Amino acid sequence: MTVLLLVGVMLLLALFGVPLVFAILGASLVTILVYRPGLPLELIPQFFVSGVNHYALLAVAFFFLAGELMNAGGITSRIVAFAQALVGHIRGNIAHVNIVTSMMFACVSGSAAAGAAVVGSVLGKSMVSRGFQPQFAGALTAAASVVGPIIPPSIPMIIFAVLTEQSVGKLFLAGLIPGVLIGLALMAYCYAMAIRRGWDKGDPFSWGQVMYTGRRAIVALFVPIFIMVGILGGIFTATEAGAIAVAYSFFAGMFILKELTWAGFYRALTRAAIGTATVLVVVGASSVVAWIIADLQIARQVAAAIFAISESPWIVLLLINLFLLVVGLFLDALPAIIILTPIFFPIAMSIGIDPTHFGVVMIVNLLIGLCTPPVGILLYLSASVVGARPEGVIREALPMVAILIGVLALITYVPSIVLTFPNFFYD
Repeated sequence: MTVLLLVGVMLLLALFGVPLVFAILGASLVTILVYRPGLPLELIPQFFVSGVNHYALLAVAFFFLAGELMNAGGITSRIVAFAQALVGHIRGNIAHVNIVTSMMFACVSGSAAAGAAVVGSVLGKSMVSRGFQPQFAGALTAAASVVGPIIPPSIPMIIFAVLTEQSVGKLFLAGLIPGVLIGLALMAYCYAMAIRRGWDKGDPFSWGQVMYTGRRAIVALFVPIFIMVGILGGIFTATEAGAIAVAYSFFAGMFILKELTWAGFYRALTRAAIGTATVLVVVGASSVVAWIIADLQIARQVAAAIFAISESPWIVLLLINLFLLVVGLFLDALPAIIILTPIFFPIAMSIGIDPTHFGVVMIVNLLIGLCTPPVGILLYLSASVVGARPEGVIREALPMVAILIGVLALITYVPSIVLTFPNFFYD
């Protein structure tokens, strides 16, 4: 089957250490030479460029920069303090603070890797200094960072919306409850581990401390609220929301908090440019694959194979989820979304699955791959930050990955969890 050659060559090149962009382009070239040898190869750079030449993708750059400016402007320390005031009294306190901080930071960054790097450097190391095993600290940081692209704003959701012509606002709303569910499930696991391993409580709960730290953190937490209200109210698009978030982040860091320096601004611009470029070259390369999928009718071949097994929506969703979980072991979430959406989205639509529901299920599924070896970028990033060996982090992460898969199963077969907010605001 064509898809086996395409994916197989891509994974083979990736396993040999070929950079992801070149692995995708190499697999595309091989597939064209085998199945469409008469096509001019100039089509590859043409589709590469056209894949990134989309107005909505400007939102990716804007949200990257807004997150970097927030971090450079002293927002992170305020978020950590607020999270500490909220959940620091629960047994296993700093572990819960790690999770809640990741959820709050998700409202700013929209990137799992950024969340793991920032939260890990602050709270991952703090967990180790307070007696937590470095392996557990790294695993928890990695698993909690998965919520980064689920709670809005979300870069993968913007990409999915561009590919399928769906509403970014609906997808943002649909990610709220799944993101919170993941956070609560991980907190329940940490509480159970606190009892098992004898972790102590933190400071007593204080409403005064919650109010004080909440007022200091509202500068950051105002951003996602403002974005969602603006998008839902039709005041501006997601791209315009990103631009406004950048302006607000700069103003707040420079003139309200007064912690953003011009040197920090330059570093934020540099990091945002690198992050944006990394995403967009992958988008461009994956767009070539998306064109091959359409040209060779790979989606129809895959649909025929799936429907030969069953046409039940439950079974089809199960098969798609299993396939995506396997792909997530070897392929990063963003290129997987771009490559596989043209294959599975038409299948989901043909059996009556809500497009917003399917988008969130697909994104959550592939984000779990960020915490699974052998690729699992969040595992290695978090291990590096806390100074632990990756093998130990992977071992501690396995129960947390099982929890993430449990939440995935729940949102897959209970669509109302995903669709409650979108249906309330859009219907």
